[in-house]
Amino acid sequence: MSSKKEKVLVAAIDFGTTYSGYAFSFKHDYENDPTKVSTNSSWNSGSLLSLKQPTCVLCNSKGEFDSFGYDAENKYSAMAEDNEHHNWYFFRRFKMVLHDKQINREIVIEDDKKQKMPAITIFAMAIRYLMKHLLDTLEKQGTGLTADDIHWILTVPAIWTDSAKQFMREAANEAGIDGRLLTIALEPEAAAMYCQLLSSNHMTSLGRFDDKKYMVIDLGGGTADITVHEKQADGTIKEVHKASGGAWGGTKVDEEFDQMIINIIGDKAFKHFCAENKADHVEMLRELETKKRIIRTDKNETVNLKVPVALKEAYEKSARKTIKDAIEQTPYKTKIQWTADKMKINSDLFRKLFHKCISKITEHIADLLEKPGVKGTSTLLMVGGFSECQLMQDAIKNAFPKAKVIIPNEAGLVVLKGAVLFGHRPQLISSRIAKYTYGINISPPFDPTKHPQEKRVSVGGNERCKDVFKKYIEVGESVKIGEAKTGKHITIKSNQTEMLLKIYASSEKNPIFVTDSKCEMVGRVVVKLPDKTDQIRVDVKMMFGETELTVEAEEETEKAKFVAFFDFL
Repeated sequence: MSSKKEKVLVAAIDFGTTYSGYAFSFKHDYENDPTKVSTNSSWNSGSLLSLKQPTCVLCNSKGEFDSFGYDAENKYSAMAEDNEHHNWYFFRRFKMVLHDKQINREIVIEDDKKQKMPAITIFAMAIRYLMKHLLDTLEKQGTGLTADDIHWILTVPAIWTDSAKQFMREAANEAGIDGRLLTIALEPEAAAMYCQLLSSNHMTSLGRFDDKKYMVIDLGGGTADITVHEKQADGTIKEVHKASGGAWGGTKVDEEFDQMIINIIGDKAFKHFCAENKADHVEMLRELETKKRIIRTDKNETVNLKVPVALKEAYEKSARKTIKDAIEQTPYKTKIQWTADKMKINSDLFRKLFHKCISKITEHIADLLEKPGVKGTSTLLMVGGFSECQLMQDAIKNAFPKAKVIIPNEAGLVVLKGAVLFGHRPQLISSRIAKYTYGINISPPFDPTKHPQEKRVSVGGNERCKDVFKKYIEVGESVKIGEAKTGKHITIKSNQTEMLLKIYASSEKNPIFVTDSKCEMVGRVVVKLPDKTDQIRVDVKMMFGETELTVEAEEETEKAKFVAFFDFL
C-alpha cells in the first residue's frame, strides 16, 4: 500500500456535535489552487439550509444501522407519529460523551428513550455513512477510486484528551478506514490553515487575515476550542499557547431554551411532548437553529418562533388551564406571547438564552489574553458553526473593542475545508504546545536521602523506589513537529520478555511521583523484548509534536525496533 502522501485524493470528515459533513480535493487540484475544496451540497435538509447533516443515527430494533442525518430524523419522526418507533434506537448529539475525561472502549451511550448501545459502534456507523456517501459521490464522478486510494482526515477538538482522539481513530477503523491512511486533525489548526490561504475577497469586510499572531476561537455545537498561533517567516504555523476551552457550544443555548419552556409548562409536560411528538420536536429545534443565527445585539424586534401546537395542547390538557395563564405566573408574563403555533419572545429575553455561553467564552478569552506569550494578541479569528451566530459575533466584538475580529464567510465550513489542506500539507504546522507534563512510571534504586520509606520495594533482591515520575516533556513546552524526547530504560527482572511503559500526565510542571494528586495514568505501551537473560537496555523515543502521541523503542544490543501508538483506552 502506498503512503498517505502519495494518495491522489485527500478527504476530510468533520464529525460535529450538531452537524457533520465531508470535503475533499484531488492532489492536482490542490497544486493548482489549494482553496479548491469540494463539499457535498445535496443533503436533503428540509426547511433548514445546511451544507452538513445533523449528527444523528437511527438503528432498527436489532441495533443495525438504518439511516443518518436528515433521513434519520425524518424517518424516526414519521415512525413516532404511527407509534412504531419504540423498539428502534435514535442517537443524536452524542459526540460530547468524549468530552468527559474517563473514556474507554466499553463506554455506552443512551438514545432518546434511554436505550443503550456501545458508543464506538454508533460513532463508527456515523463515520461509515459519511465515508460511503463520499465514495458514492466519487463513483458518480467516474473517478474509479476506492477507500484505499484516499488519505483520510478526521477532525477533533484540540482540547480533547489523548484517549478521546484514540477513540475516534478506532471508531474510524471500525468504520472501514485503514488506520495507515488516517490522520487526526485538530480543528483550530485546520481552520487557521484555510483562512491563511484565503485571499482578501474571500474574507469578510473586516479585512485581510495577515497578522503574525492571532487567536483562533473555534465555536461549535458542543465546545469552544481556543488556541493561539503565530505565523513563522517560512509560512508555517507555530502554536504559542496550548489549546483550552470548554463545553460552551451552541447546544447550551438549546438547553437554556428548553429550560425556559419547562419553566412555563413544567418538566412533565415537556418530557411528554418530546416523547410523543418526535416530528414536532425536530421541527422546533430546526426553527430555533435559524433564529439563533440571526438574532443581534442592536435589534429590539420581537423574535417570532414557530412552535408546535402539540406543545401547547400537551400542557393545557394536563394542567386544565391555558398557556396564557401559565405564562402569567412566570417572570416571562410581559416578555412572551404564545398563541396557537406562534411564540413571540422579547428580544432581550431571547438574548438572555446566550448569556451563560457568552460569559464563559469571553471570560476565558480575557484570561488568555493576559497570559505570557499571548498578551498583545490583537487579532481574533472566529470559526465554527456557532461563530455564524450574529449575537456571538457582536459579543466578541463588544467584549474586545480594540481587537480585529475576523469571521470568514461560511465559518462553519472552515474547519472542514482546512482539514483537507492539512492532509495535503501537514508540515504547515511547525510546532505545538504540550498540554500536560508527560512521563513514565519507573523504579530506580532506592535512595534513603530522597525517597520516602513507603515507596521502598524489593525487586529481584534489589531495593527500589516505586512510582517515580520520569519526565519526558513539560506542560507548556513547545515541541517541533517530528521532534522526539528520548530516555533510557533497563529491565529490572531477569528473563523479561516485555517491558510495560505506563504513561502518566500531570498538570504540574515537576511531578515527583505518579501517585501525586494531579497525576493520572493516560496510557500504556508494551515493548516486546528479545529472549535474553541479561539486563536489557531500551532507548525510548516519544514523539509529542504530532496530533497523536507515538513511541519508538529500540533494544540497544540487537538494535531491534518496536513502534506503536500509545494505548490511551
